[in-house]
Amino acid sequence: MTTIVKPRIFYLAWTPPSENGGACLAMRRHFIEHDDFEVFIATSGEFEAPGVPSLRLTNPSWLDRIYRTRFWRWVRNYDIVYRSGQLPRELLRVAEGFRPDAIFTVADLTLSESARRLAHRLKVPLISNFQDWWPRGQFYYAQEKPFDWIVPILERRFRRLCRESDLVFCTSEGMKEFLGPHRNSHVLYPIGARETTMEAAQIAPVKLCGKRRLIYTGTSSGPYGMMLRTLAKRLETFATWDLVIYGVRPDWPPDELARAQATGLYRGLLPFERLKAELLSADACLSVMSFDPALEVMMRTSFTTKVLDYCSAGRPVIMWGPEYCSPVRLTKQHGAALTVENSDPAEVIEYLRQIADDKSLAESLALRSLRLAAKDLSHDRIHGVLVNQIGRLLGHR
Repeated sequence: MTTIVKPRIFYLAWTPPSENGGACLAMRRHFIEHDDFEVFIATSGEFEAPGVPSLRLTNPSWLDRIYRTRFWRWVRNYDIVYRSGQLPRELLRVAEGFRPDAIFTVADLTLSESARRLAHRLKVPLISNFQDWWPRGQFYYAQEKPFDWIVPILERRFRRLCRESDLVFCTSEGMKEFLGPHRNSHVLYPIGARETTMEAAQIAPVKLCGKRRLIYTGTSSGPYGMMLRTLAKRLETFATWDLVIYGVRPDWPPDELARAQATGLYRGLLPFERLKAELLSADACLSVMSFDPALEVMMRTSFTTKVLDYCSAGRPVIMWGPEYCSPVRLTKQHGAALTVENSDPAEVIEYLRQIADDKSLAESLALRSLRLAAKDLSHDRIHGVLVNQIGRLLGHR
């Protein structure tokens, strides 16, 4: 009888494999909902899963106290530049005790640098997943943002992390292009729900009358929030559609947020099982990516998880973002979404009008989104890329 030995992966990242947002959820779907690896999770985020050993990395109490003062941004940048590469004694102890075959990290502003050093210390392969280009990223709080003079330092670290990784996963073709040539680099899209089509083998019927719902899930702060607020304002005079937003609390002015909650525009953060039901009942789904020139690199390299869940739900999808964004390029290539490649919401509204008026268009879009979900964006295909490439690296079968 053959004993299957699972690769032992020490997961060290700021991004926990949890249900709190797209990047976290993708990691949870790979490492927690599947049983292909023996994993140990070390993270500064919140993580809990029965039977999965973990370590929560916390700040010293004095540092947390300063975080609550007006010096927050300075402390955050100190954290990023100087503390990020440290290997705390407890981290070393549990890592050495776990005896990993490889270190896995998600490129971030802090713990990915620790992961690089830990892999060197333990003399094991380093596997890096580049999901976002954080040096030029979006941040919920302005105080989290790196100072401009630090950005080049962080970008050099990101590129060094890529060079020194034995296996690199890129969240999009755009990320792979931006990082440049690597001996063992592969595109790994964010992974959707485990059911290939969210148990929606048939296309939901098109609503012929009454209010329709355009659902948006994910980030609704910063530039994304501005786009959504502009669209919501235009839709107030458009009797056919309502915009419904699910996700982490937006950074909107208090009076505007209170009104959004009262009208049902913003409905909070839902567990995925409940959100799945909402997507399956939507009349269309919306994805946005910023036109802000300062975020061009972030938009070129990222790939939003929500697109996979939208396509799996088999609903008409509207992609609103610059033509250079990887999700826009992919869905446009497959005809799986209506793409709006300028910042004016008027074209979004025109597409909503067309979906409402043309039943065949709505059904065709839904069908093509399902096909994309079942092929390029299928759960099994994407997870297979991760498992097979790690297996090749480590020699496991």
